[in-house]
Amino acid sequence: MKVKYLEKFYVAGLTVRTNNKIELDEQEAKIPDLCQRYLDEDIERKTFNKSKSMAMYGVYNKYENDVNSDYDYTIGVEVTKPKNAITIPKDKYLVFSKQGEIPEVVMDAWHDVWDYFASSECKYERAFNFDFEKYEKEDEIEIYISIK
Repeated sequence: MKVKYLEKFYVAGLTVRTNNKIELDEQEAKIPDLCQRYLDEDIERKTFNKSKSMAMYGVYNKYENDVNSDYDYTIGVEVTKPKNAITIPKDKYLVFSKQGEIPEVVMDAWHDVWDYFASSECKYERAFNFDFEKYEKEDEIEIYISIK
């Protein structure tokens, strides 16, 4: 893991309101259905003002409180204009990377995040502003966690 400072950028796609309790229940989880809808409806192709980046994003924001509270999740791509997009502000992030088969590697990576922030060796505090998953390769995920 490493600390990165990112400039402001925009992501457009589909959004759902959920929480980790719902997402850990296979019968109730909303994010897999949202991702399937994104693919089935070919939303990426219909998205205007796409950036040159081919990365996909899973953005977590509008946290009610902390890791156990409700949040918005958006699946999408980076765009060049803020219209109909989420603005991810300039911020400091702790980045976790993991390789493996998707979707299994996604949960493995999030367990790494949760374990790190629950450990006594944790040097950073989560800000609960904007966190996001970035998918640039078929078998790799980067998770960016906003930190104070």
